[in-house]
Amino acid sequence: MKKPYALTDELNLLDAGTTYLYRDEFDDLVVKIAEAEPVCNVRVVRCFPISAGGRFIALHDNKDEELGVIADIDALDSDSREVLADALARTYFRPQITAVYAITEEHHIPRWQVATDRGSRTFEIRSSRRDIRVLPQGRVLIRDADGNQYEIVDYRRLDSASLALVENQV
Repeated sequence: MKKPYALTDELNLLDAGTTYLYRDEFDDLVVKIAEAEPVCNVRVVRCFPISAGGRFIALHDNKDEELGVIADIDALDSDSREVLADALARTYFRPQITAVYAITEEHHIPRWQVATDRGSRTFEIRSSRRDIRVLPQGRVLIRDADGNQYEIVDYRRLDSASLALVENQV
């Protein structure tokens, strides 16, 4: 009989009770795992950035070696959770589109003029088919020509003018 596959043989899940994250005096992310020495200049990577943004967060050292994976950000103590959420926000900068003012096209290149939670933006995308991704519950991810990402949490909840513009693109 074949032995069941043990994901933990490959995945170094960190114990949320003994993993602490903080910023040092240089504002670098530091992790202290159990009794080990703290590791500075930690980089965070979402293993499932679209479907599980707050779960399975990999921590890498400055040599890009994986230190381990935090299964759920909510299991961390409140200080570590806040520091990790901030690090993720810095790494995965993704403004949320709250209104679409105009979508024009010149030479087959769509140009979006939008309002986001971080101010007004104008950006171009290369292709509506490749750079606009519609997900369940009306969520839309958009990648501009420079690789920046934008998100519409639920396009069905936009104002009617914005909704009409977006529905022509998705």
